[in-house]
Amino acid sequence: MRPPDPILLAAKRWLDILPTSGGIRRAQALLTTHTEFSDLTPTQYATALAWLNETGLLTSESSPAPSANQVLSAILEESAPPWVKDADALVHSPDELPSDLVTTGAVLGLNADGVYEQVVSSWGKVDTAARKRVGAAGEAALVSLLSDVPGSLVDHVAAWSDGFGYDISFTRGPSSAHLEVKSTTRSGRLSIYLSRHEYEVMLRDPCWILVAVRLTSDLEVSGVGSVPSSWLKDNAPHDASGIGRWESCKFEVPATVITGGIPQLGRQVAPDLPSW
Repeated sequence: MRPPDPILLAAKRWLDILPTSGGIRRAQALLTTHTEFSDLTPTQYATALAWLNETGLLTSESSPAPSANQVLSAILEESAPPWVKDADALVHSPDELPSDLVTTGAVLGLNADGVYEQVVSSWGKVDTAARKRVGAAGEAALVSLLSDVPGSLVDHVAAWSDGFGYDISFTRGPSSAHLEVKSTTRSGRLSIYLSRHEYEVMLRDPCWILVAVRLTSDLEVSGVGSVPSSWLKDNAPHDASGIGRWESCKFEVPATVITGGIPQLGRQVAPDLPSW
């Protein structure tokens, strides 16, 4: 939960003073006795200190980040307003920031541009952490589902190498598939990141399939689908010259593009997979 404005201002002052004050006791004495800081009460300073401790900011006294950014990042990453996980789609400029966040920035001395820069930075951390956690869960869940298919051989290659350009190798009889897994916990949006290496493997490997795995908030599988390679090829960016080249691309995959299950694995496998 976002602390009230006086607590945020007090937290900022703690972070401003602590690195040069000689410790918490001396900083507390300064904050509670100096007229410059008398607009806030000792209780508010004490509450702010407790909040800093809860968020872990007291352990980053030597952080090079300005105190205002440290406080704002804690609000965005620790308190985690629901919209932050979709900030890349919801906020494209300082003008699109939520008004309460702009107000919070003003309390901390940040203008809208400064708040927007922190939102971009914090969203990147939140998104990267979430993608790593959800991605690992999706791969493990699909490996488990496919391993239950009688007669199948499943190798979770991503668990021991990131050089293949896909995550799971599946073989059953004469059929084989190389599955690149992209997982999500969102019900109405599929955003995927594809590396250049994965894309180039897709172009030359007829067994390569991009599989979408939808997970519940408890990271249980609720749906499996696949995205046609032809759609990825049609919507991938093109290098303007040999001097510059893209290395990673983000796709927003429309729901109408996703095929339920993994039809390429055959009729005997498809019924064992939850439909997308």
